[in-house]
Amino acid sequence: MQYKTHNSSELVNSQYLKSVSKMSPKRSSFLATQKDFQDFCHLPIFLLSSIGYDFKNKTRPIWLVILGKCYFLFANMSHLYVFRYIAKATFNMIISTDFELSLLLRLISGFNYAVFSTVKFMAFHWYRKELINIYETLEEIFPKTHKEKLLYRVRDHFWPKWILFIVYFYVGAVAFIATSPLMEGIVLYLANVSKVGWRLAEFGYFKLYEIEYGFDHHSTFSYLITYSMELMHAHYMVMCNLCADIWLLCFALQLCMHFDYVARSLENYEPNEQEFVKDQEFIAELVKRHQILLNIGDGLNSVFGVLLLLLLMATAATLCCAGIYTLTQDLGREFIEYVAFLPTTVGQYYLICYYGQQLIIRSNSVTDAAYNHSWYNASKSYKKSIFIIIMRSQKGVELNAVGLQPICLEAFKMLMGATYRVFALLKETTL
Repeated sequence: MQYKTHNSSELVNSQYLKSVSKMSPKRSSFLATQKDFQDFCHLPIFLLSSIGYDFKNKTRPIWLVILGKCYFLFANMSHLYVFRYIAKATFNMIISTDFELSLLLRLISGFNYAVFSTVKFMAFHWYRKELINIYETLEEIFPKTHKEKLLYRVRDHFWPKWILFIVYFYVGAVAFIATSPLMEGIVLYLANVSKVGWRLAEFGYFKLYEIEYGFDHHSTFSYLITYSMELMHAHYMVMCNLCADIWLLCFALQLCMHFDYVARSLENYEPNEQEFVKDQEFIAELVKRHQILLNIGDGLNSVFGVLLLLLLMATAATLCCAGIYTLTQDLGREFIEYVAFLPTTVGQYYLICYYGQQLIIRSNSVTDAAYNHSWYNASKSYKKSIFIIIMRSQKGVELNAVGLQPICLEAFKMLMGATYRVFALLKETTL
C-alpha cells in the first residue's frame, strides 16, 4: 500500500502557544526539549537490534554488522535446537502414562511460547516492506520544527512511563526466570562449600528447561554451552514475541497524536464565507492529511491482524496453563516464576487493547470536531469537504485480529472475564 504525503501549511493554535509562553521557566524548558521521530522508534529498533536484526538496514560499522549477524545466526540455531527437544519432551510426556503435571505444564507453556513467538516473528518479517512503508510515511509527516511539535503536543503523546514500566518489567521478569536456575545452583553450591569444603562440594548444573539434550551437560564446559544456548533461545523468543507489539504501539502512539492534532485544528478553526480562499486551503490540507492517517490505519490493521490473533491466542493459552498450575502446585521456584511471568503476559495484551481503544477514540474525535465547529458559516465547497471528513470518519480506525472483535478495552475485559470463569470452574472441580 502506498501513502502520499503533501507539503503541510502551518495551522497555528494561538491559544495553545500563548499558554506555553505563560508557563513557568522550568515547565517551559521541559517543553523545549521536544522529541523527534527517531525518539519514538528508538525502543523497538533497540529491542530488535539486541538479537542482531536490523529493521531499516542502517549504515553501521562493519564489525557491528558482522557481530549482529553472527549473534542472530547463533540465536536462531540455539532456538531451533532447544525447541526441538522441548517439543520432543512434551510429546513423550503427553503419551506417557506416568508424568509429572508441573513439569508437563511448564513444558507446554514453553512450547506454546516458542511457537507463538516464532510465528509472530515470521509474520513480522513477511510484512517488513509494508512496515517500512508505514515507518517512512509517519517519518515524513512527523512535525519537523519546534513550533510544529508544540502544536502537535509531541511530548504529551510520547511513550508514557507506565508503558515503559510494563515493558521493562516484562524484560526483567524474563531475565529473572532465565537466570534463576543458575543463581539457584550457585547459592546451593556455596552452601555446600560452607558445609563440606571446596573439594567435596558439587555444583547442581541446573538448567532453564528440565529436559535432556543429545549430550551430557554435567561438566563445566558442556554446562556453559548448554546454558548459553538456553539463554540465547530465551532472549530470541522474548524479542520475537515483544518487538512486533512494541512496533504496533510505536505507530499507534503517533497516529493518536496526528488524529488529535487534526481534531483540535478543525475544532478551533472558524471559517468565514467571505474568506473563501483561506478556508479552502485549510480544509483541503486537512482532508488530505486525514486520508493519509486513515490509509495508515488500514495498513496497520492489515499488517498486524495476524499478529494480534497470535497475541490473543498466546495470552489465552498462557492464562489457562497458569491457572491450572496455580491450582495444582505448591509454592516453589517454579511457582514464583509463573507468578512473575503472568502479569507480563496480561500487561502485554492490555497495552495493545488500551491503544486499540485510543485509536478508536482519537479517530472518532475528528467526526465530533467536524460537526461541532462553525462549519455553517463557511462556503458550500467547505461544507462538502466537512461532509467528506465526517463520512470517512464513520468507520474510524480500529485494530482487529483478522476480522474478529476489535482489539480494545472491551476485548480485554471479555478475555479476563472468560479466564476468571474458567479458573473458578477449575477451582470448584479440584476441591
